[in-house]
Amino acid sequence: MKRTKYFFLGLSIILLVVLGCGLGFYIVKQTKPQYVGGNIVITAIIDYGSLRIDNYEEHNVTISNGSTALQVFMKIADLDIVNYTFGSYIRGVNGYKEQLPNYWSFHYFKQVSQTWYYSEVGISAYYVQNGGKIKLAYTS
Repeated sequence: MKRTKYFFLGLSIILLVVLGCGLGFYIVKQTKPQYVGGNIVITAIIDYGSLRIDNYEEHNVTISNGSTALQVFMKIADLDIVNYTFGSYIRGVNGYKEQLPNYWSFHYFKQVSQTWYYSEVGISAYYVQNGGKIKLAYTS
């Protein structure tokens, strides 16, 4: 009886480890696409909110496949960035610094729902895709 109990306990542990590794591999593969070479085109938007009267800039950016949203915005704007171990934090865009409680936030656009979403990952961990839309927005 005890042998059967330990056998199934060991089998359950092995199964959980295999499933955990598989899930981890899937998440990494979904988060960081494989670099296949070539360039892609991204629409990058800077929304200054209440900081400027002409509060909206839109740029079509050509960048290497496998690039992050941070790399896209670095091509079109002067960013005040603080780098932490967990990623990059944007304090200012083109001389417009955050004034707490307001801050710069990063969003991406889903074509299927035609909706902007606040990113679940940081700007330095979001890998852009051809034809995608991304936005830095000043909250106010």
